[in-house]
Amino acid sequence: MSSLLESIEKELKRKAYETMIDCLESYQGQVEEAIEEFQDGTRAFYRANDEYVPHWQGESRAAYESIYGDLRQIEAWIYAAADDLFHEISREIAQIRQKIEERQ
Repeated sequence: MSSLLESIEKELKRKAYETMIDCLESYQGQVEEAIEEFQDGTRAFYRANDEYVPHWQGESRAAYESIYGDLRQIEAWIYAAADDLFHEISREIAQIRQKIEERQ
């Protein structure tokens, strides 16, 4: 009887770990989708930038250049944060998979 209970407990834990992996993989996919949408937005911004900004002059151009620099920094930060998040999710999935293997 004890062996049967241990077997059932093992199977439940394995299922719970697999559910965790599924959730993390889904979250990882959502992060990828968000970054793709962000990339679409930045491409649109750069197209508009290339089309309109060369014609600006004076104070408006100087003010825009300052904002543009800030936007570039924010963009770099977002990509770095997304990479870190994606890496951490992958690391967590690997740890859970290792737990599954150890229980078999």
